[in-house]
Amino acid sequence: MINLDDKKVILKTQGGEVVLKSIDNLPQQLRQSFEEAQNVNFPKEYQKIENIVICGMGGSRFPAFIVRELFKKTIKVPIIINDDYLLPNFVNEKTLVILSSYSGTTEEVMANFSQAKEKKAKVTAISTGGEILKIVKENQLPAYLFDPIFNPSKQPRIGFGYNVGGILGFLMKLNLINQKKEEITQAIYTLNKLTQNLRIETPLKKNPAKDLAKKIFNRYPYYVVAEFLTGWGNALANQTNETAKTISNFRVIPELNHHLMEGLKHPAEIKNLLIFIFFYSSFYSTPIQKRFKITQEVVEKNSIETLWINLEGKNPIEQVFYAMSLGSYLTMYLSALYQEDPTIIPFVDYFKKRLKE
Repeated sequence: MINLDDKKVILKTQGGEVVLKSIDNLPQQLRQSFEEAQNVNFPKEYQKIENIVICGMGGSRFPAFIVRELFKKTIKVPIIINDDYLLPNFVNEKTLVILSSYSGTTEEVMANFSQAKEKKAKVTAISTGGEILKIVKENQLPAYLFDPIFNPSKQPRIGFGYNVGGILGFLMKLNLINQKKEEITQAIYTLNKLTQNLRIETPLKKNPAKDLAKKIFNRYPYYVVAEFLTGWGNALANQTNETAKTISNFRVIPELNHHLMEGLKHPAEIKNLLIFIFFYSSFYSTPIQKRFKITQEVVEKNSIETLWINLEGKNPIEQVFYAMSLGSYLTMYLSALYQEDPTIIPFVDYFKKRLKE
């Protein structure tokens, strides 16, 4: 097994320092995008919307999921995440459609724009350019087109702080969230301090991300989350797949309590492969805290190994931002153990090539 305390060996598997620099820069990604997105000039009619549809896929989708679940109690209007070619039928002139595409070339998002235009929805975008840039210019749309200076890896799932901060900036600018700006800014500021023990310089014995990567190496991790961490659970599964090139899953309490616990008996071979990681927060509601403990008992009664992770942070926002960083470091270290390069996605590229043929 690769020594996770040997920086040179790790960087050799990563194709250099671009991935590590991008992960280290998550606080800067959040700060830049949150501030810049609030400078977008929206027409007055954008202030009168009744619902939001955020269109995105993969690393441009899960940031919306993170924001929606984290601020579930304070966002003023319903948010739908659209990860399909078809927009929901309810979309109309009172819907804010956010085109979320890091590259600006996502096929499904482009299809969504055409339908949003026909339905006369209020359209905006978060992107680095591509076809989105052309759409913005031709239709004179308000948009946040960012320069990803803090994501040298150029991978959306590693530079996802831009989409998280961008969406939050939009909600703040359009007065669609009952959250103090200072609380978000403070959580971003605190992130650098919270994540010092995750960095590559911190040895494995004191590094939660390295330790977790070692424990789930060559296993099938099931990430268990709840409430405001639900969106991040999806993000972690995505990053595990794309960054470490390994299978993963995430499940949500209380939903899993209604079916999954009866599905752990067979086949017997899975018991040596599965490992359940319970990401626990003292900010979960009382019923959820109780369910977490009992769920762990049930999983262990099925002879499946579990891990219990207490997340850091003084409030839910800090904990989610910390978890975002933890997930990026964890999957990077896991990719090093598998000796996989996070900057390449050969099968995704192959799939896209075949679609065009």
